[in-house]
Amino acid sequence: MLQPMRGRNQPAPWLYLFGVIAWTWTFLGIAATTGQGLLEFRTATLSFLGLLGPLIVAALLIAAGNWDRNLDCTVLDFFRRSFNLWLLPWRWYLYIVGLIFVLAIIPVLLDASTLQAQGLIDVGPGLFLFIGFVAGFVEEPGWRGYAQEGLQRRMPIVLASLVVGVFWAAWHLPLFFIANTYQAGLGVGTPAFWEFNLAIIIGSPIYGWLYNATGRVTFAAVFYHGFGNVMFEIVPDATIIAELGVEAMLALLLTLLARRWMFRPRLLER
Repeated sequence: MLQPMRGRNQPAPWLYLFGVIAWTWTFLGIAATTGQGLLEFRTATLSFLGLLGPLIVAALLIAAGNWDRNLDCTVLDFFRRSFNLWLLPWRWYLYIVGLIFVLAIIPVLLDASTLQAQGLIDVGPGLFLFIGFVAGFVEEPGWRGYAQEGLQRRMPIVLASLVVGVFWAAWHLPLFFIANTYQAGLGVGTPAFWEFNLAIIIGSPIYGWLYNATGRVTFAAVFYHGFGNVMFEIVPDATIIAELGVEAMLALLLTLLARRWMFRPRLLER
């Protein structure tokens, strides 16, 4: 049956969302003031600490008791659910790879000029491939495993996903001011800047769908994020209309297909 929320032993999603913004903006803000590039020691250290924010803040809140012990008894149990690839049935790996191929390749196929000029393969710097892959592992336990879980107990799943998306986009903002980051290459206030932020928000319901459709297996979002980042560094950038259009259509399709539960709050079933 559905269990009511009561007391301290429940997620604190708003505390998490504002806490992770404060944590990451502090470290990345200091990194931005150094004037150094991403690979220089001080900036790299500060940026790494900032990147760990979603994982660390979630762990701190769980350790402090702001969590449902019926879902995870300890921080270690939370990490196991986040990183145990065996919890995800094999067919879901195929589904996730398929989703990523749709998001990465279809926009390029729809953009004739990009396809003709660059083809389907345009591998980015190896550093971005590595950072993109790691990002999924350190971000998603917090964004989906903690924030999504907490918010969707209070509001419809799709709305919770969009709220997480807004904070997730804001979380990235300091990266636009650190030299040699992918975001700095996009520029501030440019069409690419707005596309990057809109894509995060528009695509967030896909993460919310994955988390819930797999039965709260956080690793589904971890794998989707990490492998997706790698794929987007392998294929060229298509037009804004093509990329945002495909992502919006996919998010809408999955939301409508799962409308029976995507438009409702979801408590823990026991």
